[in-house]
Amino acid sequence: MDNLPMFLIAIPLLMAPVTILIKGNPGLQKVLDIVVGFVLLCLSVLLIITVWNNGIIAYDVGEFGKYGIVLVADLLGAGMVLLSCFIGFLSLIYSYDYIEDQSLNQTYHSLYNLMIAGINGIFLTGDIFNMFVFFEVMLLSSAALIVANETSKVTKISDKMEATMKYLVLNILGGNVMLIAVASLYASIGSLNMADITLKIRMLAETGAVPWHLYAVGLLFIIVFGGKAAMFPLHYWLPDVHPTAPSPISAMLSGVIIKIGAYGILRVLFMVFAPFQAVYGPVILFTALVTLALGATSAVGQSDVKRMLAYSSVSQIGYIFLGFGMAAMANVAGETAAATLILGASVVYMINHALAKSMLFLTSGGIIHTADTRDMRQMGGMINTAPMMGVAFLVGAMSIGGVPPMGGFIAKFMLFDSGLRAQFYLPIGIALIFAIFTLFYMFRGWMLIFWGERDPQHGEYSHHKLSPLIVAPILILAAIVLIVGLYPQPVVEFSQTIANQIIDPQPYIDAVIVRVIR
Repeated sequence: MDNLPMFLIAIPLLMAPVTILIKGNPGLQKVLDIVVGFVLLCLSVLLIITVWNNGIIAYDVGEFGKYGIVLVADLLGAGMVLLSCFIGFLSLIYSYDYIEDQSLNQTYHSLYNLMIAGINGIFLTGDIFNMFVFFEVMLLSSAALIVANETSKVTKISDKMEATMKYLVLNILGGNVMLIAVASLYASIGSLNMADITLKIRMLAETGAVPWHLYAVGLLFIIVFGGKAAMFPLHYWLPDVHPTAPSPISAMLSGVIIKIGAYGILRVLFMVFAPFQAVYGPVILFTALVTLALGATSAVGQSDVKRMLAYSSVSQIGYIFLGFGMAAMANVAGETAAATLILGASVVYMINHALAKSMLFLTSGGIIHTADTRDMRQMGGMINTAPMMGVAFLVGAMSIGGVPPMGGFIAKFMLFDSGLRAQFYLPIGIALIFAIFTLFYMFRGWMLIFWGERDPQHGEYSHHKLSPLIVAPILILAAIVLIVGLYPQPVVEFSQTIANQIIDPQPYIDAVIVRVIR
């Protein structure tokens, strides 16, 4: 079972060239891709069960330095891989009716496999340089997927190219900054293994001999991961990319890819640079508050359904990072129990947002498929033509807005309750105010799309019947969002266990140092 992390990266990586070689047989291409997606989902479930029952897995891949190239699966990494494979599998099914055949049969399958391999590699690598490598794999494949053509011709190719350029430029700059940070860290510490780096920085902090530039290096990593998560002031790429990307890719971007930034912050803030939490915690807390406020106020004024959801993602990532900042500050104050509680709430929030926002972007694709526009002001009355979409969008809106009995209510309640218990009254007060904004723009969007009547000047809605390939993934995600709200205990317990491992990374360090030391 120790080689499970390797399979979750190697299989999609190997399938990318295979799907190119068989592009002359689109039927075989689709069947093979679905089989691979299902196999990856099964392996991700097996991985998380194995880690839960047997502890952290450290797998030695190859020779390089003292620790080689190591893959590490703890509950955080395994949980993120499960989310990636699950949402990725549903989005792939959805793509078969949503993406134009020419785009689908030529490069879509190969690029999709590369994207999944890059995402899984980021979550499972124990090596800071290989994290950079997997970032680049994920970036280039996802950028190419943004310009894939949908069967609906609502989005202009010029808009796609503009958004892709912003996405590429920001991420290439971020990649260069990350490479500088990795090189600086290696020059100072002499290691690329995250467990080894953690021990050495901890030792330097205990002896009071921390070089000043290590603080700057840690800040560079926070900037890079913050940019990938669309944190202020590096959020501006997301509102353009999400609306122009095909809806299944938007679901992956919002549901999984921006969570890569959150994952990176957790590794940096609570493990590698844990002794510097007193410096980084307030910075993250402040930027989180600005991000959630900016995203919420911007979403209120949007008429494009996908742009509204994109700004909502900016706001919601702010809530997640709010928990990170509060947890770091509580941990510095010696309130470990409070820090663990807040961090557990943030993990619940991450899981719920991944599920609910992926479902909302897939639902918006179905809406656009029917209305032939992204402008909510030109819709209206869709509850009669697409009632299932209306119910699914309402479930997502209630969850993101934090309305019971959806999973989002549990996530928001836990975050606010744990924050108040730790006496973060002002940050929670600000977050509560903008939670009202969230309720307003989500339900305003639902009313514009599904209530009232369509303006006759815009003509009748498309008579294109939504296929099971589009409907099934939406219904599955909507059902899970509702189940998590009605029966949250397993997710809460799982998230609190993850929080314990994050606050105390020693088991992670031991798994790497003891098992794969050369």
